Amino acid sequence: MAHSSSLSHEEQYLQVVNKESASHSDNSLVNVGGIPVVENILFSKVSPLFYKTRVHLSLVSSEEFKRNFVMIKGLLEFHRSRHFSFEYNFSQKTIETDIEVSQLKDLRAFLHDVSIWLTQEIKFKETLKTILDFENQYKVARSLVYALLKK
Repeated sequence: MAHSSSLSHEEQYLQVVNKESASHSDNSLVNVGGIPVVENILFSKVSPLFYKTRVHLSLVSSEEFKRNFVMIKGLLEFHRSRHFSFEYNFSQKTIETDIEVSQLKDLRAFLHDVSIWLTQEIKFKETLKTILDFENQYKVARSLVYALLKK
């Protein structure tokens, strides 16, 4: 869905593009009406607002990653370059940023890296939980064996 509004007849200053992610392509730069829009598995909806040489992006977390929103924020803030600044809405699970259009490819690459790091963190947490559960079961079993030996 594309909306546009111009302030003069000669030059277009403002264009709004609303793009829902149809697939979960994790690092693609898609063109909507000739305008590049970032897609990432972390976000179900990307709404860019293009004006002059800049773009304001509103990124809505996908259902799959909403419960990891705090971790996404942490990864973004820990690894971001000084050229990117993000605003977070915790209740709506959205992220907003305002960048130069020329930085879209860098942002796409950065968000791709964040999605990889997040996936690795989630797998690590699951593995650690499995290990801790096993250790706890082992401690219980060891206690039972020692209890039998004491009798």
